[in-house]
Amino acid sequence: MKESVCNFGPGKVLSGILTTPDADVAKTDAPTALILNAGIVHRIGPFRLHVDIARQMARLGYSTLRMDLSGLGESGPRSGRLQSSDRAELDVADAINFLKRETNNDQVVLMGLCSGAFNAHKVAAKDSRVVGAVFLDGIVFRTMGYYLRHRLGRFLKPRFWRNAVKRRLSDLNQSNSASPAISESEFFADPIPQDQVIRDLNSMMERGVQMLFLYTDGYDDICGRIQFKEMFGLQPDQGQLQVEYYPKSEHTFRLTENRRTACTRITQWFQSRFTVPLAVVGD
Repeated sequence: MKESVCNFGPGKVLSGILTTPDADVAKTDAPTALILNAGIVHRIGPFRLHVDIARQMARLGYSTLRMDLSGLGESGPRSGRLQSSDRAELDVADAINFLKRETNNDQVVLMGLCSGAFNAHKVAAKDSRVVGAVFLDGIVFRTMGYYLRHRLGRFLKPRFWRNAVKRRLSDLNQSNSASPAISESEFFADPIPQDQVIRDLNSMMERGVQMLFLYTDGYDDICGRIQFKEMFGLQPDQGQLQVEYYPKSEHTFRLTENRRTACTRITQWFQSRFTVPLAVVGD
């Protein structure tokens, strides 16, 4: 495989790493995986998750662009007063245009964790060049079932009490600090209304966008696959849409075994969906 630094966008302020497979295994007609920042973490991803995905994808013959959105990592800021989600949409459009010039193929599969999944949703809902998306701990809404399953059940989990102690200690440390920590959530865009997300997902289904949703137990707003249907009225597994829940994984895939599981699932899903010509996928 080959990994190369690339710059693109207005004034080439955007930066990324393009990982391409060896020529003898390359699937040149397949879309490129485009991985977005998770929160304020630069393009390697939390605990190098994005690097692991890109290199595993390359071994199977697929190209990947790990990019830093404007103002993050090694990418410079984008001029003008824009909301973060608007900047992300422009950044991704610039990345797709760059890939078109480099690979002669402008079809992409977006991948993102947390705020990366939020941005991936925003772009995938609008840009027809997005033919697939992997949402890791993406947009969720608490349902009545969530409160019944999670709120009552969590008191039986040792982790709940352990985390409660950690939060209390953290609050005490911050109160004694002259410079309180900035919450990562301050860098996220305003949420999308639930009815809009439902319309977006149905629109993507109609377009034939292949979608994989992975949720972890470390993401406090969801507690199982059944909640997906409660939120969006869609079956967790129906053709082009797959939903999985990892009850033993933390939100950032801190443990090696959990990262390995997620990487393997993503690459296997990608291979199963995009090995054949895109016109045939989903038929």
